[in-house]
Amino acid sequence: MKCPICASPKLLPFVQQDEWCFSQCVDCQFAFLNPMPTQAQLNGLYEDDRGITATHYPKAASRRLRSLMRALRLLPWCWRKSAIDLGCGGGFMVNALQRMGAAASGLDVNAQAIAYARAQFPACRFYSESFNAFEATQTFDFVYCSELIEHVSELSEFMQMLRKLTHLKSRVYITTPDLGSQQVPQPITEWDVFVPPHHVQFFKEANLAQLFRQYGFEQEKRFPDRKAGLKVLFRRVA
Repeated sequence: MKCPICASPKLLPFVQQDEWCFSQCVDCQFAFLNPMPTQAQLNGLYEDDRGITATHYPKAASRRLRSLMRALRLLPWCWRKSAIDLGCGGGFMVNALQRMGAAASGLDVNAQAIAYARAQFPACRFYSESFNAFEATQTFDFVYCSELIEHVSELSEFMQMLRKLTHLKSRVYITTPDLGSQQVPQPITEWDVFVPPHHVQFFKEANLAQLFRQYGFEQEKRFPDRKAGLKVLFRRVA
């Protein structure tokens, strides 16, 4: 197997937890489950979240408030723009983007989460599909993608979807755990986000930017984060 980002064959064992084994690329430092579960297997995990129903979403009030605060920080890129939240959960960020003046939509594989979102935020549009089954009828000015890419087993399909969803000068906002942060504990198995197979890969800023460059995006801005997280804005350039 070669590195999914840089195609280097130079892979080393990284860490093992239970039956889950991670490899790391010597050249770009990307770390990923090897062997990798299929996306269908992973989607089954996310669909079976029993704390979510059509009438209840855990910590809904705090999620709504945090989403509004995040949307305020992203106002320059989403105001009066078309926007979509990939992995939108209960629709809190979609609602927040709508309140910031965006025409907002959301996509999530969890049917119960989408049922909740549609009931709570009827002014927004929601799709209950996996990303590799989603056929968008439009492109978007702004794509919000928070804590999703670490769940994706098929990176090339995911990036191709981002290409289909965007046009020149579209922005994509990505958040994901930062393997390069000095706050990552040692051993890494004590990191609260190290939860295979829910999280199947871990990025550093450089290899995340390298991945996006391959699909026609350039890094525009990195936002500060108090924890070991990457928050990066990319712009579609090609």
